[in-house]
Amino acid sequence: MDRGGSQKKRHKAVANVDIISNLPDVIKDKILCCLPIKEALGTCLLSRKWRYTWASMTELTFREDDFDLGSSIEEGETKKFVNFINMVLSLHNGPILKFELNARRVHLLSPGGHIHRWMLILSRNGVKEIQIRTKIWRNHKIPSSFFSCEELEYAFLQGCIIQLPPLFTGFKRIHTLHFIDFCATENNIGELVASCPNLEKLILSRLLSFADISIHSTKLKILRVDGMFKHLSLVTPHVSSAVINLQVNTGYVPRAGCNFNLSQFIGSLLDIENISLLGHAFECAAHGILPGKLPRLLNRLTEITLEIDLGNLKEANAVHCLFQVAPNLRRVELQLIYRGYAAPTSYFWDSIDHQAGLFNNLDTVVLNNFAGSCAESGFLKLLLEDAPILRIAQIKENNKLDKECLKRLLKMRRASKDAELGQVNFGTLKTGTPTVPRRIRSGLVSDGARWDLRTVNKRIGGCNNPTTLI
Repeated sequence: MDRGGSQKKRHKAVANVDIISNLPDVIKDKILCCLPIKEALGTCLLSRKWRYTWASMTELTFREDDFDLGSSIEEGETKKFVNFINMVLSLHNGPILKFELNARRVHLLSPGGHIHRWMLILSRNGVKEIQIRTKIWRNHKIPSSFFSCEELEYAFLQGCIIQLPPLFTGFKRIHTLHFIDFCATENNIGELVASCPNLEKLILSRLLSFADISIHSTKLKILRVDGMFKHLSLVTPHVSSAVINLQVNTGYVPRAGCNFNLSQFIGSLLDIENISLLGHAFECAAHGILPGKLPRLLNRLTEITLEIDLGNLKEANAVHCLFQVAPNLRRVELQLIYRGYAAPTSYFWDSIDHQAGLFNNLDTVVLNNFAGSCAESGFLKLLLEDAPILRIAQIKENNKLDKECLKRLLKMRRASKDAELGQVNFGTLKTGTPTVPRRIRSGLVSDGARWDLRTVNKRIGGCNNPTTLI
């Protein structure tokens, strides 16, 4: 009896133990950091042991969605949101390793205002990660105290102007910089990158600059530049993934004064694996890519995405030169456009040697917005005849192809017996004929080198004898 009673007492004692409250401080910090900030502060009511635990949280995340601000935020609600952040920061005790502010609907950007005060506090608490998402204004200078965050490793800032302070010595530990909806004066971006010796990822989204931007870095691995600027010069030899999306808006940046040193950029690459040149990157290339002038082959480059006018001589030459120095391409995706102000070069692609081996390793090609022009058809013809292991060719044309153009496509010779004209979203043809199948797999004809139209003859209509289509 005594033995059974003692066991019950032990079980009751174990049941009354507060296991969570006795966890190590590091574990309790992880638990609090996973909660919305208001719920994390609410743990002060649990017990004496939890009363001040929140005050030493190493990660502070303030999201407007965690507050009942309503669909239309009024001044009073904004003040409550700001006062809450002020209270947390003023009572916080210990290092703040991560600070995240997501307030896209709340106007917080005022000179010498809230963000300036908060940034000053962060700079004195060893912050390693800063993320600030706010309303877009592009007229707010980054607080000078931001550049005093010596332990910073990751930064995401939105809606600001970058202007380096005179005594800025750089971020020695930072590995990722992400700026969105911002302005840059002079070459502050280039100087900032140069002062970050361990920077590996640079993302500049929706940039607006009237200055010459020159970015030289031997450490960058991932690069994305998207926006409008006067001049862009890039020397990033060890980038493995690059996206350049140049926008031209005559209301901001004069078209004639906007240029991109494309040849220098391509020539500097050593480790590139995938590259995207979008928007007006080819159009605004200062000197294009000169045949035979690139210093080396891009042997690691396996994937290319381009926005290109194949009928423009300057752009066609540039993309042809790019294909020449990328012998191991596996996937090519083109966003086809017609800029309208340049005389088309219809027969450029027909003049290229179809046995040049440009696409020896190509597996997949995607042609978006295919209109069936002479230049586009010539490029597709070259690709099919010069890609011996091609498996899939996807053509997306937005109902622009007529019946005759479709017939020409299906008759094109091909080097690969496995080539498949796939995902052809023709929709209803202009002539009113029924929809062509989404995927057409060709059978072999007698010479093994033409598309077999027998299986689709009834779908496209207009001919009762398939042999007249070949």
